[in-house]
Amino acid sequence: MTRTYLTLLCLAAMPFLGLSQERITPQKNIVDKKWIKNQNYQMVWTMLRDTTSMKIGIVNTKIDVLANQILVITEVKMNANPSPWIDSTTVNRADLSPVYHASYNAQRNMSIHFGKEITGFYQDKVGNKTTAIAQKVPAGYFDSNFYPMLIDWLPLKTGYKADLDIYDYNPKGKMGVIKAHILSVSEGIYHTQKQGDRKVWIVEVSDEIGTSADSKSIYQIDQLNRRLYKQKILVGNRTMEMTLIEN
Repeated sequence: MTRTYLTLLCLAAMPFLGLSQERITPQKNIVDKKWIKNQNYQMVWTMLRDTTSMKIGIVNTKIDVLANQILVITEVKMNANPSPWIDSTTVNRADLSPVYHASYNAQRNMSIHFGKEITGFYQDKVGNKTTAIAQKVPAGYFDSNFYPMLIDWLPLKTGYKADLDIYDYNPKGKMGVIKAHILSVSEGIYHTQKQGDRKVWIVEVSDEIGTSADSKSIYQIDQLNRRLYKQKILVGNRTMEMTLIEN
């Protein structure tokens, strides 16, 4: 799941207000609920160098749609690390606002509960230090671990742009409510192994997660079923891809 940002344009003339960039919040509830369903899929994570690619891991994603909540579990198995990275995120089904986020890997453990106050802990296993998390932030944000999933369910169309606030806790980067931007949406064709050519939305996204100011992700999302086929991640001079394993 990386990117940079456009500035919201404040247009004074009334006839042009429709061109201003949309700000997405949980309260707006703009997601079409038909896209929200149980899913279980795998993606291959590769590093691209010149004309060659090197597999660095597998990403397993499971989405469970419950009565009142949505649970997303992501397991990353890196070739160079025998211990998987596991993230779990729970959001309210009604508006996709965050409820809980936990993350566990060899370097650190983290657990965050969302409410009127954000509480939890961050355990740095390398530095052998545990920090309590206690923050109050304005409402209207999404969990940073969940928002890439949210992109698949937005009312995408050519030229669509939007901004959203996301909460991220990262002692080595920005902490608290930060920005994410949908920079552009265009149409394209993705060639699948089993279904042939599929019409996709090509969505370019940036955010303030991490330390690289020029990073972004490009998603290829099926127009008819909103399946994510590929995500290209550009961070500085590095390029990575996550590609769906078709069943």
